[in-house]
Amino acid sequence: MIPNTYLSLNGYQLNADKEVFKSTNRAFRYGDALFETIRCIQQIPMWFHDHYQRLINGMSLLQMDIKSLPPSEVLQDHIISLIKKNRLYGDVRARLTIYREDGGLYTPTSNKVNYLIEVSPLQSDGYQLNSKGLFVDVYTEEKKAASQFSQFKNASALLFVLAGIFKQQQNKDDVLILNSDGWIIEGLASNLFWIKDERIYTSMRSSGCVNGIMRKQVIKLLKNKGWTVNETSGADMSTLFDAQEIFMTNAIQGIQWVVGLQDKRFYCKLTKEINQLLQKSAISYRSDFQES
Repeated sequence: MIPNTYLSLNGYQLNADKEVFKSTNRAFRYGDALFETIRCIQQIPMWFHDHYQRLINGMSLLQMDIKSLPPSEVLQDHIISLIKKNRLYGDVRARLTIYREDGGLYTPTSNKVNYLIEVSPLQSDGYQLNSKGLFVDVYTEEKKAASQFSQFKNASALLFVLAGIFKQQQNKDDVLILNSDGWIIEGLASNLFWIKDERIYTSMRSSGCVNGIMRKQVIKLLKNKGWTVNETSGADMSTLFDAQEIFMTNAIQGIQWVVGLQDKRFYCKLTKEINQLLQKSAISYRSDFQES
């Protein structure tokens, strides 16, 4: 842990080396938690309303007490205050974790939640497209079930832990995840897009992929420019091998292009254009935030 840094627990800023959980913590015991990772540019949490709404939707599904979570504006202010407290002046990753109060075994004794905010510096500014394309492969040992829970980021992430180990063992930059029907639906921590003959495709949410915040922004930008985004049940290997471009999206990195899937190589012509749209949108978002 970096010395003299702070986190925020239920709105109170604490030294990051202080104990904040007991062994009875339900996130630790049962994975009874949701989380969001948010890129903050110039101390502004990007597209925070969308992050907050996804949290609310997930809490509703898990029957957590929504009223025990502060309003969006309050949580946003807590994030900004914590960034300032830690004297972070560049881009920042903020992690907001919501977990049910201690008590009970599988059956909780309360549905109220606690919330934890952590911040850490990022090494890049803004949504920069990677200069070197990603090399990826497909993780096939375990598959992700498509369910009501699959679109949210929760603390039960063993599939992704194992996929991350596979990525490390194979010396890849990312790995692609299969759903229970055998379709390729997403990356380790990102949504998947592919381009064929200037047509743009991505996995539909019902396929089991995460309902990504950056996925939402990119689809909106593309539709505003008149491009059609085809949402499918996923992709197979032949579909991806037949594509001209593949890119991944998440809230922290924005858009990252893929140069290689196994022995196949890809371009990034349209992906560069899409990333420029994202950069302009981010500037506009920050400008609107500062004026509000």
